[in-house]
Amino acid sequence: MDAPPKHVRGFKEEKYLQITWEEGHVGIYPYRTLRGECHCANCVDEMTGRLRLVLASIPEDIVVTDMQLVGNYAIKFVWSDGHSTGIYTWKRLRDLCPCPRCKGQ
Repeated sequence: MDAPPKHVRGFKEEKYLQITWEEGHVGIYPYRTLRGECHCANCVDEMTGRLRLVLASIPEDIVVTDMQLVGNYAIKFVWSDGHSTGIYTWKRLRDLCPCPRCKGQ
């Protein structure tokens, strides 16, 4: 199991989530990108794994309106488009970190 982050903070005006990981690494996650990475059954077909969510339908101004911990392994977001069923594990969020260091650049 991946360690939980030290700090998670949302920035509505800037439209991103900032996660500070245990070793001090800070990841900046654009809200629209995160919303597009939801893997819940509404967004991804459970049988085929095919994306059901139309990425172009995600509003440019989407924001997180609430965040809730799921045990000690994940976080759940409530989005301004009304979506709230996706769970993002710490490992998944770490894998999604868009910074050059995490992307291997």
